[in-house]
Parts: sequence; C-alpha cells; structure tokens
Amino acid sequence: MQNKAQILVVDDDPQVFNLLSLVMQKKGFLCACASTGKEALAKIMGSNSIKLVLLDIVLPDIDGDKLLEKIYSISPSLNVIMITGGSDLEIAKKCLEMGAKDYITKPFDLEYLETSVIADIVPLF
Repeated sequence: MQNKAQILVVDDDPQVFNLLSLVMQKKGFLCACASTGKEALAKIMGSNSIKLVLLDIVLPDIDGDKLLEKIYSISPSLNVIMITGGSDLEIAKKCLEMGAKDYITKPFDLEYLETSVIADIVPLF
C-alpha cells in the first residue's frame, strides 16, 4: 500500500537519488528527484503532495542552507532532513537551528534514515 505522501530528494548525485528512492519506495512512499535548487523550488511550488524534502547541503547552484531558507519562505511547515558529507556537520547543525528536522550523513545508515523519515511523515496523516 502506498502512502499519499511524496518525498522530494534534492541531490545532484543520481546514485544517491536511486538509493534513497528505492529505500523509501519499499516503505510505500512516492519519491521525486531534483538535482538543483532551482528544480527543487519549482517542484515544491508545483505540488501540495510533497511532505518531506531530503536536501543535500552541497548543490551545484545553491548551498543547502540557503535553499532551506527559500523552501521555508514558500512552505514553512514542510519537513526537511538535510543530507551531508562528514565535512558539512557545522552547516547541518545550522540547518537544524533554522528548522530542519534532522540530518543524515553519507554514507547512509539506512535504518536511521527510515526511522527519521517515518518519524517526520507519519504524524502528518
């Protein structure tokens, strides 16, 4: 059974999207992908079914913390989990202070990812 909630994965690495999409689809969530901040904002503005954004901190056209600000200016109640490499932990912590719900590090702990996503989405139903 699929949930109506959609997860938007914002990462310029197609392997990351493929992995996260596979994991989330197995849990019954729909997934969409954006490889740039511009594409992510267009998808967020064009959909009311996106309930969670998995947002990489490093994107080709905008830093993740700047994109987080833009996302919250469009949709203040949207849940966002940051994706970070180990060297971006300070920015990830800043994003938590800005309202992000959590952050996950690469390489992914898939069990933690599932727990974090479900904790953020399930209360929305």
